Amino acid sequence: MKLLIAVIKKKEKFEELLEALIEIGVPGGTILDSIGAMDYLKEEVPIFAGFRAFFEGTSSFSKTIFSVIPEELEEEVFEEIERVIGDLSHPDVGIAFTLPISEVRGLRK
Repeated sequence: MKLLIAVIKKKEKFEELLEALIEIGVPGGTILDSIGAMDYLKEEVPIFAGFRAFFEGTSSFSKTIFSVIPEELEEEVFEEIERVIGDLSHPDVGIAFTLPISEVRGLRK
């Protein structure tokens, strides 16, 4: 099993992404509204407010998905994420990664 963490900056593509992940067999997950550290600083900390001009056009808020996925789905999950939201190597698209899980309790089959 793997823990998938995906921070999606393109909120307009989020529902389409969730549908695609469910279609390929991702069993569900938890979704959180999130904000990047630099975005938080430029919005909430007065000393950094002057940096706003450098970040014009970028979205401050993201959606973060946490999901426990079968290891055999890992590559297909990354392919679907990039198919729906775009190349993750580009700025303001998002980030996705997995971590190995040694034990899971409470997960419905």
